[in-house]
Amino acid sequence: MKHFFTLLAAMSTMTIMAQTSITITVGGQTFAATLADSETGKAFAALLPLTITMNELNGNEKYHYLSSSLPTDSYTPGTIHTGDLMLYGNNCVVLFYETFNSSYSYTRIGSIDNPSGLAAALGSGNVSVRFEKRTSTDLTQNVQRDNATCTKVMENGVLYIKHQEMKYNVQGTKVSK
Repeated sequence: MKHFFTLLAAMSTMTIMAQTSITITVGGQTFAATLADSETGKAFAALLPLTITMNELNGNEKYHYLSSSLPTDSYTPGTIHTGDLMLYGNNCVVLFYETFNSSYSYTRIGSIDNPSGLAAALGSGNVSVRFEKRTSTDLTQNVQRDNATCTKVMENGVLYIKHQEMKYNVQGTKVSK
């Protein structure tokens, strides 16, 4: 029974990881980020990999206008947080590196999981930023394991968990032996 609950904890972690995970690389540093489970997040993911020059604005953000529009669902967040990745209008990607209050409307694209060091990496001027989907190898470090065999397997773009010679989908349903 102990293994079952540990497996559930691992699957819970895997469900989170089933969201679109990306890396944002700037100034030689790589930051893990998670895209919003939305039409905007999916449309942004479809553009990846993407390397863009982001321009400095207001000492708290970098921005870049895309050549095409993304779906929008704008709202006024009130507080912008360090690491927020937002869409201003329908084609301006904004990466915030400071927390502050704002009355502007944005559509959430995603956010950096741990933005520590982001401001230093972005610097004070314009900067080249690379966005790309995380590979299954990148996801392996996020899998919780118990003492029994429990590994993550990616097959045809679908994430599975192998535990004690059984294979489960991320919802916990046994799919094969």
